[in-house]
Amino acid sequence: MRLESHLLDEAKASILAVDDTPAILQLLELTLGIDYEIVPVESGQAALDAFRQRQFDLVMLDLMMPDMDGFETLKRLKELPSFEGTPVIFLTAMDDLTNECSALELGADDYITKPFKPNLVRLRIANILHRVRLQRLLSLALAGADQGLWSWNLDGGVRIASAWSQPLTVDGQVKALEFKDWREVCHPDDVPAVSEASRDYLSGLKPAFEIDVRLRRLGGTWTWFNIHGKFSGAEMIIGTYRNVEARKQAELKLRESEERLRHVMDATGEGIWDWAVQEPIVRHNAAWCRLFGLGEETANHPVAEVLAMINPDDRPEVERLLHECLVNDQPFFAEYRVRHVDGWDVWVQARGKVVERAADGSPLRMVGALQDVSEKKRIEEEYRRLALFDTLTGLPNRRLLIDRLVQAIEQNRRNATLGALMFIDMDRFKTLNDTLGHDHGDMLLIEVARRLSGAVRKMDTAARLGGDEFVIMLPQLSADAAMAMKDAMTVANKVLRNLGVSYQLGRHEYDSTPSIGLTLFSGAHGETVDGILRRADAAMYEAKRTGRNRVCVDQAFALANA
Repeated sequence: MRLESHLLDEAKASILAVDDTPAILQLLELTLGIDYEIVPVESGQAALDAFRQRQFDLVMLDLMMPDMDGFETLKRLKELPSFEGTPVIFLTAMDDLTNECSALELGADDYITKPFKPNLVRLRIANILHRVRLQRLLSLALAGADQGLWSWNLDGGVRIASAWSQPLTVDGQVKALEFKDWREVCHPDDVPAVSEASRDYLSGLKPAFEIDVRLRRLGGTWTWFNIHGKFSGAEMIIGTYRNVEARKQAELKLRESEERLRHVMDATGEGIWDWAVQEPIVRHNAAWCRLFGLGEETANHPVAEVLAMINPDDRPEVERLLHECLVNDQPFFAEYRVRHVDGWDVWVQARGKVVERAADGSPLRMVGALQDVSEKKRIEEEYRRLALFDTLTGLPNRRLLIDRLVQAIEQNRRNATLGALMFIDMDRFKTLNDTLGHDHGDMLLIEVARRLSGAVRKMDTAARLGGDEFVIMLPQLSADAAMAMKDAMTVANKVLRNLGVSYQLGRHEYDSTPSIGLTLFSGAHGETVDGILRRADAAMYEAKRTGRNRVCVDQAFALANA
């Protein structure tokens, strides 16, 4: 059987014909019996008894009958639960306006006078039954969707469909099918929200009157309903209702769970963020705001502003990782710097994931957390500094120098360029330590490091090997050995002059000069770090042997590359 056949009940409709004149009943059976199931009865009491036994699709009711007239019969029928919604046609010889109005006021659907025209009666019955069947179809559809109907006459009040399976009440005891407006049956705490929703709709700010609100049901309990309606005419709003108690309870549990998680995260200092990806706003908890000195009262921040807080050097990588998470569903994990409102950078470790996607896979919601790792980064940097830099002067130490020298050799090999390395030893340094003490010796080493740093390019390396031994490495010089040596000698003579200026060590002025050994190095096969350092060291000792305070050039490189 087709669905519409089931819903519209294509079987013969049943009609209860009530008349004290047998001839009229026979005429109705002859006229309507082909199309409808006619059940004739001759009195109002018989009609009541028939309705207690079964339901009918329509009642045709005579007005003037002995014992119980049509008006009284209809009043008693309406008291029967099984009668609700059944259409009634009065069929009578009383052709006067007063009776017709009384019948219609009592709830009759039509009023036909005798003698009647059979064809006209058939059409009126067909129209009424078609309307009833459509109403039943609508009721089934609404019931299947767990919805019902209401109307709101702004000048009169709200009327609820009588078939509402979840009746409302004003006082908690009596079922209310009509009331002044929604505020009369809603929870006191929801009254302002109802007023605002109706005001926004009536003023044109919202496309519909819609709100989730708690309404009082029989027994006095409060239940969440969604109310939705629009104008149907100038002063009438018609809409649907829907019980959303289960959804509201689920939302409440979710909020409580999120609130508990938020409290835990606040206690641990974790900053939480929640981003509806299609929206330009990201939500944060109080801990996130505190990390960066933002006011805790403002938990929503524009996405563009949040990204702008990231250090410009870190932002491209953060945006790349976000893209990977959103598009390729990769977990988001990054460490980067975020600018505090007071001007300094806060190192954070952030992680997150997409927790909701649309049917087409596009991201809808992403959540994550971050924590302050500034202290961890400080310790890591301190470890790196201790491992790679001289603790006294702050210059790169032997380990970092060797790493950079290996890179320079490889760079020479790729680019067919040359580099230069100077080995520097401060003259009479031991005498300084023996006469003025090691603290003055340290002062001199610190000043030497400062002068060396000022004499070289950013790409060059000035390092301390230990004691009073320093090294300068000059990468990316000319491939022509003569040009490379000329540039290296220019730097070496500058260093010689700078380091030969007197040193103010506390209250003492002290003179010291450097002995400098210079060698070039290439990327040729067999070129090694140890070989380069030995050549420069040998040239430095030659400078000391020949009188100090001078630059000596390694001849072994020149001879090997002649």
